[in-house]
Amino acid sequence: MNSVELDQVSRRYGRITALDGVSLSIPAGSFVAVMGATGSGKSTLLQCAAGLDRATSGHVRLAGHDITRMRERRLTRLRRDRVGFVFQSYNLLTELTVRQNVLLPVRLGAPRRRGVDDSLDAVGLGGLGGRKVGELSGGQRQRVALARALITAPTVVFADEPTGALDPTTGGQVLGLLRRACDHDGVTVVMVTHDPVAAAWSDRLVLLRAGRVVADDPTPQADAIAARLQNVFQAA
Repeated sequence: MNSVELDQVSRRYGRITALDGVSLSIPAGSFVAVMGATGSGKSTLLQCAAGLDRATSGHVRLAGHDITRMRERRLTRLRRDRVGFVFQSYNLLTELTVRQNVLLPVRLGAPRRRGVDDSLDAVGLGGLGGRKVGELSGGQRQRVALARALITAPTVVFADEPTGALDPTTGGQVLGLLRRACDHDGVTVVMVTHDPVAAAWSDRLVLLRAGRVVADDPTPQADAIAARLQNVFQAA
C-alpha cells in the first residue's frame, strides 16, 4: 500500500505556480528524499502531501485517505493520529520538559501507541524526560522532536530540513534514527533536504525543478547526488 499519493497535483498562489502537475506514489515503509533548488517546490510538495496546504488541482491521498476535499476537522485528526512532523526549527515548547513535549500529541487527543520512556530510549534520550527543553543542545532538541513524532507510531513522518541546524555528526545521528524508524518500525519517511549527504540516507531520490518532478530514481551515493543537482540547476 502507498502511504502517500499525489496525482497531477498543482498548487498556485495567484500567478505563481509552486507545483505543476506532480504525480508521486510513495510505498509504505520507504524513505524518500526530495531535493531541488530554492523555489523548486520542495516545501510546497511536502505541505500538500501532509495536508498542511491544499492542492489547487489534482488529488492527494495520505495514509489511505483522500484528503483533497477532506473537511478541516477530519484532516486535523488524521494528521494528529497518523502523521509525525520533524522540522529544522524543532517546534518545541522550551518552557516544558522533554516528557511534556513528547506527550503533546497525546494531550491533543492522539492515541499513544508507544510509551514515553520507550520513545525517549529509541532516540537516545533515556533519563532526560524531566529536563526542560530549553536546557538541551540543538541535537537533543531534534531528538525530542523525533520522539514526539514517533510516539503515536505514525504511518508517515514528514521531515523538512531536519538536519539543517545541526553539525554533521549530530545530523548523522538524527538521520540514523529516521532510517531506523523506516527499517525497524515500517514508518514511511518523506524528507526535504538541500544536503546530498543527508539525502544519501534515503532509498529514493526525487528531484524538482520549477514545480515539476524531473527525476525519480533509487538514491545514489552523495557525490553522485551532488552531480545530479548541479545538472538540474544548470538546466533551469
